[in-house]
Amino acid sequence: MMRAIIKEDCTTIGYLQKTHGLDGSFSMHFDEQFDLTLEEAEYLFLEIDGGLVPFFISEEGFRFRGNDGAIIHFDEIESQEQAREFTGSPVWVFTDEIIESEEDNSPSLLIGYDVVDQKHGLLGKVTDVDDYSGNLVITVIFRENEVLIPLSDDVLTEMDETNRQLNLICPDGLIELYLE
Repeated sequence: MMRAIIKEDCTTIGYLQKTHGLDGSFSMHFDEQFDLTLEEAEYLFLEIDGGLVPFFISEEGFRFRGNDGAIIHFDEIESQEQAREFTGSPVWVFTDEIIESEEDNSPSLLIGYDVVDQKHGLLGKVTDVDDYSGNLVITVIFRENEVLIPLSDDVLTEMDETNRQLNLICPDGLIELYLE
């Protein structure tokens, strides 16, 4: 039996770029750190009307194309017309089912960490980590807004690996910028 699908327990790993062929397959773009997760996945979640719905990957329905691309086919989608409805959809997995690569220092390890700001308290969980020339920027969903926070030594005050929590002192006005 499948457990309840709660969006906060899930992470976006990529998106369906476009249809591929006539059988309902997709070209999918994904973040490289999720290649092991995709290799082992039996199903992925697509967002429909704000909720996440599981779609099972067909028996021979997944093959990698490069480091961040794949061709994917779901059991439930059997035509190009059906597939078109999902083009551009984000693809999600349960955060606790993400298989970490052997690189222990990978920034993607921060995904799923709780983010606590000194002024605003708990902001939410890290949903994405981007590395801009060595400058890490985490993404958090706070009050239904996507908030980007640069992780510098000035901002990050503590990283609690046991409790998977980042304690921050965000620059004045940074969080408010995303709430307007």
